[in-house]
Amino acid sequence: MLQRIDRNVNMLNLLMLFSITLLDYPMSLVADALTTGNRQDMQTAFIVYDLVALFISATFYFMYAYLHHHQDLKKPGISMAFYAAIKFDPVRSVTIYGLAIVATFWSVWLGAILLAGGIIFHFLAYLRMSRQLEQAKGGTA
Repeated sequence: MLQRIDRNVNMLNLLMLFSITLLDYPMSLVADALTTGNRQDMQTAFIVYDLVALFISATFYFMYAYLHHHQDLKKPGISMAFYAAIKFDPVRSVTIYGLAIVATFWSVWLGAILLAGGIIFHFLAYLRMSRQLEQAKGGTA
């Protein structure tokens, strides 16, 4: 999607990669909490997972925002419609995980459903983005 990168894109990419490496710990917490069935453990595990997922989504937002302001980095063959279509995905994701954090304080299971909803959202957004990228490149997807 980019024809070149600059130092800031590289730093934002490193921040994104770092944020993704943080996911193992909360995933382990969730697995342990679900096996014990302790409500407080599940609440803590879901909130920690949501916080890390929110951080990951925020790093994508920072990257998208930076690229929006530096159009010269983008490949000219990719349509602006592609970028417009994916522009708000990180904001939607941050919103889902923020709601999941708040909901988990009242209902662990509602928080878990929203957490799962965030994961499903990412899967569907990735599929949509892949299709749109193929179309933006002139493919037939």
